[in-house]
Amino acid sequence: MSKDFAAVREFALSGGGRLFVAPTNARDLVIVEGSVRGGPNLVPRSERVLPALAAALLDAGTTSRSKNEIRDGLAARGISLEFGSSGDRTRFSGRCFPEDLPRLLNVMCECLNEASFPETEVKTAKALALGALADERSDTRAQAERAFAALLYDASHVNYRPSVPEEEHEVRAASRGKIRGFASTLGRTGLMIAVVGDVVAAPVHAAVTKAFARLDNRILAVPPKKMNRKQAQQQERHIELNDKANVDVLLGAALPVTITHVQYHALRVVAEMLGGGFTAHLMQTLRQRDGLTYGVYARLAGFDDGADGYLKVWASFSPARFAESVALLRKEVDLFFSKGLTELALVQTQERLVGSYLVSLSTTESLALALHCIGQQARELSYLSDFPDIIRAVTRADLHAAVALIPIDKLALVAAGTIGKS
Repeated sequence: MSKDFAAVREFALSGGGRLFVAPTNARDLVIVEGSVRGGPNLVPRSERVLPALAAALLDAGTTSRSKNEIRDGLAARGISLEFGSSGDRTRFSGRCFPEDLPRLLNVMCECLNEASFPETEVKTAKALALGALADERSDTRAQAERAFAALLYDASHVNYRPSVPEEEHEVRAASRGKIRGFASTLGRTGLMIAVVGDVVAAPVHAAVTKAFARLDNRILAVPPKKMNRKQAQQQERHIELNDKANVDVLLGAALPVTITHVQYHALRVVAEMLGGGFTAHLMQTLRQRDGLTYGVYARLAGFDDGADGYLKVWASFSPARFAESVALLRKEVDLFFSKGLTELALVQTQERLVGSYLVSLSTTESLALALHCIGQQARELSYLSDFPDIIRAVTRADLHAAVALIPIDKLALVAAGTIGKS
């Protein structure tokens, strides 16, 4: 560990868990980011909505307290608490005054272990989920993202997204019994938790150990992720949505790579060079030179929990110039891969990546998220300080090796919006 992160401590927890404690200069503030094993990747395909519904209901009443008693009690102390679910895990996050950390941890565990899932609250959660899906039908970005995942991945892959009607059917079929059944699998096995802020390591370790001892040490198996079986192909899908001011466009491909691949960090640099910010290739051409869009970005995505992810380029274009814009987007992506991997661009991108990384860790919340991510990705704590050196070590030869993993001539494209006007 470098001296910048020397104060960060790691503790091993029972059930293979990990606790990270990071004292910072924040006064009177503690941030908690954590998760336990159990998420949509670990349930049958037709029940992948259950973890999200369960997470929405964990603080909606327990066997000993009502929803109002839980939420009003937290609010009276200025404590916030949220639950969520994605990938292999059910997540929890909260913030509080230092003296209230044991209280926050105890409520987290009470909700994880004793949630009662009142029938009226289940109906409300399902109605909210269906409402969000109804809104998604007219959301150009959401429609593009869902269709893009379905183009890139086979239906059994964890990154595949079902259609809105299919997911609506799953929500309607989710009963209280099924939601409770999923919640009953949550325990302290694989617990990952980061506590950051105005804290002292030893008392935090004691408080976390005591609170989470309430959870059963359930063994929830995580099967190996199956690599994508769908072959890359150049294809294009248009989703027509009436009366939209912009067309959301996604261009990219699935990659035969996980975060453990030797070229993963080189791929991150490539994506940053292509569309990582205002000085990246696509912003300098499509926005600054051509004035075709206010925003165009490239990102790696879908690598959580050991999955093989994908490269995506997102842009928003005017319907009137859609065909022209898409043609230029494809042209500039091709030009970047053939001529844009220069030494100067590499060095500038490396410094931008490292700088933004270090700045992000200057906030308590971002540091907590980064530490939790280290646990989730099964990385060593030293990765926190090693990341800048890893990025700076990427060479042009690494860039070309990384680009060889991208099926450049078989990029898929999805567009959602009022395309008929183009």
